[in-house]
Amino acid sequence: MAMLVVLGAVGLARFAFGMVLPAMAADLGLDYREQGFLGASYFLGYLAVVVAMPWLAPRLGSRRLCIAGLALVAASLAAMAPQRDYLALSAAYFLTGIGSGGAFIGALALPSHWFHPSHRARGAGVATAGAGVGILLSGLLVPWVPGGGGFAAWQILWLVFAAFAALFCLLSVLLVRDRPADLGLEPFGRGRIGADGRAAAGTGPTRVWPFLTHLGAIYALFAATALTYSTFIVTTMVDQLGITAATAGLLWAGVGGLSIFSGTLFGNLSDRFGHRLGMLSALAFQAVAYALVAAGTGVGGLYVSILLFGLSAWGLPSIVAAAAGDYLGAEKAAAGFAILTLTFALGQVLGPAGAGVLANLSGDFALAYGVAAGLNLVAITLCLFLRPPA
Repeated sequence: MAMLVVLGAVGLARFAFGMVLPAMAADLGLDYREQGFLGASYFLGYLAVVVAMPWLAPRLGSRRLCIAGLALVAASLAAMAPQRDYLALSAAYFLTGIGSGGAFIGALALPSHWFHPSHRARGAGVATAGAGVGILLSGLLVPWVPGGGGFAAWQILWLVFAAFAALFCLLSVLLVRDRPADLGLEPFGRGRIGADGRAAAGTGPTRVWPFLTHLGAIYALFAATALTYSTFIVTTMVDQLGITAATAGLLWAGVGGLSIFSGTLFGNLSDRFGHRLGMLSALAFQAVAYALVAAGTGVGGLYVSILLFGLSAWGLPSIVAAAAGDYLGAEKAAAGFAILTLTFALGQVLGPAGAGVLANLSGDFALAYGVAAGLNLVAITLCLFLRPPA
């Protein structure tokens, strides 16, 4: 269910946007500036709700966040479909960002309650797979949906995505529970084992804010670089490598298909060998992916880049969500992850915006990808100094 919540709230509402946007822009006559601000309206809504999440999350709980967030996503996407006014579209997509942020934090906080540390990152990895499923569906579905009944294809797509979000909201009402104890169950997996052979308490570090600042900086750098790549890689394929839009859509769908397994793959590595190694590995994969495109290695390098990025795309969010529970304890995990998600939100706003500025100055995105690779190396360095939980 956490995976379906992420699919509805982020996979379809956010990661399908890049595929739907060209048809919207052509139909409504939006210039590049208006397209950019329309996308930014989502990020502003996401950022607005994330600021309040450290206070809201402990009070509402994951279940209510998932239900309320998906309900808002469904309503706002449905409101976007018939609109042809730019300001009304932006306002509706702002509300989508608010719903997405609340539902995503609720879904990623669930594994801290439902899994012991031995399986926590893998559980979060299954949840983040929803983003990959959204990318896969958008790459396969969007280019082939026709208009009809007085609606353009992009309007029909937003209505379909709204229906999915509404369905997942109803399923959340029926099936999602904050804690396994609500159903008379125990968390899955094993707790930490102390030197005396008894389960060790996951009390987390004494200095919580230095930990959140440290991990938050890593998460912000990941967001800035990963969102730069995911925002502009299709444009790079079409404009710089001469790949057709249909082929670019299939390659983007390939990224989504690979990324479905990324959270579980690196979550498993993190559960077995520690969060630091899991994050280092995911960031290293992505640094190489960015460097290959920056170096102008052609279509062959692009394929390797897509492979590496797809395999590691959502590895870091699953590990960060698990780390919040391991360091802070299950009861504070949602509030801690909300604070970390705030740094992610800042990174996802600044990264693509900065990449766009660099592209305007240099004439292509090679410099932006090179900067992204460098920022990933900074994140890798910060990972080396992240201490394990007490």
